[in-house]
Amino acid sequence: MIRICTVYFEGKYTPDYVERLYNSLKRNCTLPFEFICYSDNPNVKADKVIPLPNPKYTDIKKHWHKITFFSPMFAGQEPGDDMIIMDIDQVIVGNVDHIIGRPVGENELLSYKKWWGFTSDWLPLNGGFYKFKSGGKCKNLWDKFRENPEYWQLKYFKSMVVHYKYFGEQNFVYNRLKEFDIKLLTVPGQHVCKITSDKRQNMEVSLEYMKKYNTDYMILDKPHPNIRIVHFANPHTTIHESGFDWIKDYWK
Repeated sequence: MIRICTVYFEGKYTPDYVERLYNSLKRNCTLPFEFICYSDNPNVKADKVIPLPNPKYTDIKKHWHKITFFSPMFAGQEPGDDMIIMDIDQVIVGNVDHIIGRPVGENELLSYKKWWGFTSDWLPLNGGFYKFKSGGKCKNLWDKFRENPEYWQLKYFKSMVVHYKYFGEQNFVYNRLKEFDIKLLTVPGQHVCKITSDKRQNMEVSLEYMKKYNTDYMILDKPHPNIRIVHFANPHTTIHESGFDWIKDYWK
């Protein structure tokens, strides 16, 4: 069983983000999967909706609820299930069978290859996508996090590794891979790209893509044929406000 898991909470995004991700997976993946949403809105479109706990009764904040899926006791997991965690701020623009279906072992985690933004806080993975085996070594991520959620959720902000409160979830994941000797696998970089609300930054990333993968463009009137997933990854970026004409053909 492949279980594709997301988190939705009221705020920056609307419930249709969940539905559009689900629909785009159905259009672009021929492999059978169960789509699960951990949500504070019971009406989001998914095969299974799991209610988020009331904020009054949990120490886990915002997108950090994603870490809960690393618990083999959560979301109806069976030992050996292929678990995928995806952010909802993504547009799937081509077939993703090779991504969704890529095998992972008990001691491995698959993520997007982060080929952009080589700065001092650069990480080789992207928090928009994780794939792992339920019950494998990745359960250590949940065990470590649940010991002190408040500490981990603020650690990277307080140490100025990230610039927004409650950011740093992908830093936590990457550091735990190293701690528990979990092998990082990555999706071929040319199949994933990043878009933000910053036009200049988008141009820089596009030029970086062209140079790195020896191709003509990243996105013009539509994404390059090699690109399968466009991640709208930025605290101030949304898909519905982006204004790109090509989105209407893929995000529906």
